[in-house]
Amino acid sequence: MSKFPQRYSFVRRSVALMTILSVFAVASAFSQTASKNYEVELVVTQGKKSVETDSVLKIGEKSFSVTPDKQAFKSSAKEFNFSDLKTADYSYAKKPMLSGGGAVATAILLGVFVIPFLFMKKKNHWLTVQTADQFSVIKLSESNHRAVIAEFETHGVKVNTVAEEKKKESK
Repeated sequence: MSKFPQRYSFVRRSVALMTILSVFAVASAFSQTASKNYEVELVVTQGKKSVETDSVLKIGEKSFSVTPDKQAFKSSAKEFNFSDLKTADYSYAKKPMLSGGGAVATAILLGVFVIPFLFMKKKNHWLTVQTADQFSVIKLSESNHRAVIAEFETHGVKVNTVAEEKKKESK
């Protein structure tokens, strides 16, 4: 038997290992420089009301931007430099998932067994950022609020957690 098949196997393994390491090195370098996008909701004014519109939070190396998906709200897009931020506050609030009238209508359509589930409280995650001359209120989702906060803190921004005030009970 000749040694050629063994050498060939060693060369093939070496080439495969070098290819895998190269792919990981390129992917790692790209992931550190590429911007990250998160689906959020931006609170914008519409007349005298405030509405939440689907938006994309794009985090770059030195700045981030919040751009609404709908064309009507594109003028509400905002961009901030991380170095310009004065405050970044994370908070959460609980509110009923469905209003009283909506709950009654749903209970009539689906049956009385659904009623307990209609009044479950849902946690909304909010991020409020402020510079010297502008601010933005961003509603984060349940699945991305931790990642967004970690992104801000990775970029040197201290995110303050604001606890929900509990109603004081009278004696």
